[in-house]
Amino acid sequence: MSSTLAVIELGKGRYEWGVVALLLLSRCASDWVVNGVIGPPVRIAQSLSIRAIAQSLDAPYASIHRYVSALQEQGLAIVSDNGVAISNDPAVAPAVVAFLVGAHDRLIRLVEDLAPDLPINGAGSVPHRGLLAATLSAALDISLVPYEIAREPVIDWTSKLVWIVIIVANVRHVTTDYDLSRAYAFKPTPDDVRVPIGVRTISAMTGLSYGTTFRHCKKLAQQDVIKYDRGGWLLASRQLNDDAVDEGVKALLAYYAKRINELAALGLSVESLERAYIGPRPDYVIIDNAVDIKKGR
Repeated sequence: MSSTLAVIELGKGRYEWGVVALLLLSRCASDWVVNGVIGPPVRIAQSLSIRAIAQSLDAPYASIHRYVSALQEQGLAIVSDNGVAISNDPAVAPAVVAFLVGAHDRLIRLVEDLAPDLPINGAGSVPHRGLLAATLSAALDISLVPYEIAREPVIDWTSKLVWIVIIVANVRHVTTDYDLSRAYAFKPTPDDVRVPIGVRTISAMTGLSYGTTFRHCKKLAQQDVIKYDRGGWLLASRQLNDDAVDEGVKALLAYYAKRINELAALGLSVESLERAYIGPRPDYVIIDNAVDIKKGR
């Protein structure tokens, strides 16, 4: 959830702009590691063509061209004969650095959460000099999973944003409760355990208007991926009991384990993750939709 909301912030409040910026950063993450710390590069070495961005995100060329133009107007992207890249201009560099530090630390928190349940190898004795760049690359690649690897079943980016918020909100209390998290670590959570989230809360968290949020909730319900229950929206039970979905989740966890083990091989120690954070250990996003649900929104 925090990664998704950070993408919105990166895109100046526009999710689709943020997704394109995220892809650009993922392809040049190593450029933003300077003298062993995250910082703006003196020279931009890596870029992508608009066509390559569109192909990677499986999006129309015209849409990506429009998003790139918007990012350029915002000063976040630069366009040259070599392609499109995230700008290293001092006016935007601090925001980019803050996003990258956050992405790094959110990945470390993900490793902390997943390590007890995934086959993670022990770390090498001495961290490799490329560990920071590799961690950034893994963090950004994992954030891109909904757009590059797990596009189905929700293709539309705005619908996907709403869907991700609903999925996480439904089980936030489970992930923060030791007994519940253990009880449902390897099996679906029943409807009566999951907590619905209302349209107003989704709207407030994403910055989408109430009308846009409501339309996308209805669209998702028509796709049978969410349902209205107890005054809010829940992930549809069919999604939890679908064998294909279950296999997809297993494939994603295997991918996460692969990327984490690559970092462990470079010296990331799962036993001492508290020392791997650059900034404060990220908290879970707080979701307070009590008033929303009470009003039946």
